[in-house]
Amino acid sequence: MRRRFGFASLASVSLALSAGTAMLAGCGSDGQQVDAIAPDFSVCLDTPGIPYEPGIFVTSRLGAYRATLVSAGTDGPPMLDSPQIAKDNTWVVSVTDATTGAPAEVTMTAEKPWMPKHGHGAMDYPVVTPGDPGTFTISKIDFFMAGYWQLKLNLVPASGDPDDATFSICVPQ
Repeated sequence: MRRRFGFASLASVSLALSAGTAMLAGCGSDGQQVDAIAPDFSVCLDTPGIPYEPGIFVTSRLGAYRATLVSAGTDGPPMLDSPQIAKDNTWVVSVTDATTGAPAEVTMTAEKPWMPKHGHGAMDYPVVTPGDPGTFTISKIDFFMAGYWQLKLNLVPASGDPDDATFSICVPQ
């Protein structure tokens, strides 16, 4: 009985996830039906990976900074506005002081994207380009397969201790 209950629970989670995704893809802002294929996030069940959406954020390891994912897309063609498999993904990230909310005065580098459950990562390092104060564009992010990915950002202030912030996301099938 216990085994059957565990299977039913997993199926319920998968069904709820599918229903939630279908609802997200269901209607446009004007109430008309939108024809969209809902991404399959089941590859990230039992992981801390979350689907991308503007505004997700992480607090840095030492608690000094907050990194917010402003946007994510592919370098195309075609240009897409979500993380994709086997595409050059580009993120815009803002980094603020966790206490004051002011743009952080840091330099940033990014580690190679990593898949903790698989024990491997991408071959190349992403390219980080600073923009407005506290804003960075991270390009050439290679999510070469669906699943749970981590992208670690190294934050180095002019003075003080280096810190890092890690995004844990799900790249759907």
